[in-house]
Amino acid sequence: MLAIAGSAITGAVMLQKPIESQRHRLKLTTVTSDAGIAKHPRTVLLQVAPGGLRAPLLTYLWLRSQQLKSDGKFFDAQQLRDLICDLSPHFPGVWSFHAWDMAWNISVATHTPEERWMWVSNGIRLLRDRGLYYNPDNLVLHKELSWIFFSKMGQYNDDMHMIYKRRSAGLMHGVFGAPPVTD
Repeated sequence: MLAIAGSAITGAVMLQKPIESQRHRLKLTTVTSDAGIAKHPRTVLLQVAPGGLRAPLLTYLWLRSQQLKSDGKFFDAQQLRDLICDLSPHFPGVWSFHAWDMAWNISVATHTPEERWMWVSNGIRLLRDRGLYYNPDNLVLHKELSWIFFSKMGQYNDDMHMIYKRRSAGLMHGVFGAPPVTD
C-alpha cells in the first residue's frame, strides 16, 4: 500500500507543472495576487473553503435564491446570488444569468421607476464591475452587457426605457462633463 501511495504522490508531483501551465494558458486560475486578495478576500476564501461540499452548497443556494425571488424577496435573493457568484467567479453562466434576471425579471416585477432603474443598473454593474473582472476575455459576458444596454436603453422593449436613458445620460454627464455648446 505504501508503494502504491508513493507512486501516486510521485505521479501527482510530476503532473502538477503541466496542469498548472495549462490552467494559466486557459485562464482557469483563481485570483492569487496580493492585489486580488486584498480587493476580494471573500471570493478567494469561498473558492477554497467549501471543498467537496461546494457543489451541493451551490445547488442549495441557487434553489433558495429562486424561491426567494418568486416570493418577492428580491434583496434576500440578491444576497444569496452574490454568494453564488463568489463561489464560482470563473463560470460566466452564473454572472450572465444573474445580471439578466435582475435587468429583466426583477426590474419588471417592481413598480416605481426608481426601483426598476436600480435593478437594471444592478445587472449592469454585476457584469461590468464583477463578472468581467474575473472573466475579462469572455465574449458571452461582453455580449450580455451590451444586450442589456441595447434592449433596455437603446430600444423600446421596456416601457421605462426613457427613464433608463435619462439616468444613464445623467451618469455619463457626470463622467464626461457637460456637452460642448454649439450653434
